[in-house]
Amino acid sequence: MPTVRCGDVDMYYEESGSGEPIVWIPGTGLLGSTWHRHQVSAFASRYRCLTLDLRGSGRTVGGGDNFTVADLAYDVARLMDELEIASAHLVGLSLGSAVVQELALHRPDLVRTAVLIGTWSSTQREHHIRRHFESRLYALEHGPLDVFTRFAFWMSSPSVVDHEPELQQAVEQELAAHTSTRLEGTAAHFRADLAHETRERLADISCPTLVLHGADDLITLPWYNEQVAALIPNATLRTIPRAGHLVWLERPNAVNRCIEEFLDSQRKIEESVDDEKVTT
Repeated sequence: MPTVRCGDVDMYYEESGSGEPIVWIPGTGLLGSTWHRHQVSAFASRYRCLTLDLRGSGRTVGGGDNFTVADLAYDVARLMDELEIASAHLVGLSLGSAVVQELALHRPDLVRTAVLIGTWSSTQREHHIRRHFESRLYALEHGPLDVFTRFAFWMSSPSVVDHEPELQQAVEQELAAHTSTRLEGTAAHFRADLAHETRERLADISCPTLVLHGADDLITLPWYNEQVAALIPNATLRTIPRAGHLVWLERPNAVNRCIEEFLDSQRKIEESVDDEKVTT
C-alpha cells in the first residue's frame, strides 16, 4: 500500500496518469477512491491524479481523533512535499473543499488552482449546515448505525430521488462502497466540519478558484457556495442543475466538464502571460 509518513500520520494515497498534478480530496467520512470511477478515469489521460484518504478515514492511520480542518490541510501539504509536488490543482469536496481553502490560505505555493465542490465558509453563521453536522454527529454517537445511514438520502437531489430512481440506487451503492467504516474517524470529521471558519479570510485566497455546486444541494446550500465565490477574488461560480450534495456522483459528466473547462481556461491565461513576457 502506498503510504507516506507525514508527522504522526501515515497518509494513504493512490496515483494514476501523468502530466500536471491534480490532488482530489474527499468529503466527510469518504475514501479517496470515491473519485476513481468518474473523475480520475476521465482526467488521468491528461493529468497526474492523486487521491488520498484523509486522517480518520480508510487506510490513513495515526494523528488521533481530535483534529481540525487546518490539521487535515497540514497532512495534505506534508504529503505533497514528501512526493515532491511543488504545486497542483486541488479539488475538494465538502470537508475536502474546506481543506483546500485552508491550503490556499496557509500554503499558497502548493495550490495552482482550487476547485471547491459543495462548499461553505462559516459553520457558526450558516445555521442550516451547523444543525446538519450536529444532527449527523449525534446520530452517529448515540444511535444505531442504520439510523445514521438512513439519513444520508438528504445528500441527494430531490429531483434524482423522485424522478430517477435507478440513478439514485446507483449513487447510493457507490456512496456506500466508498464510505469509511471507521466511525470514530467519521465523528472526528464532523467535529472538524463544525469548527470550520474561513469567511473573514477568503479574500486572502489568491489562486484561480472554481466554486461548483448542485442546484438542489440541501447540505451546503446554494447560497453558501455563492457566498464563498463572492468572497474569493475573481472566483468562478458554476451550478449543476438537478444535482444535490452528491453532485460528483449524480452528474459526473457535468462536473468533469466544468473542471476541465476551468483548467483549460487557466492554462490559456498562463500561456498568454508567458507569451507577453517573451515579447517584452
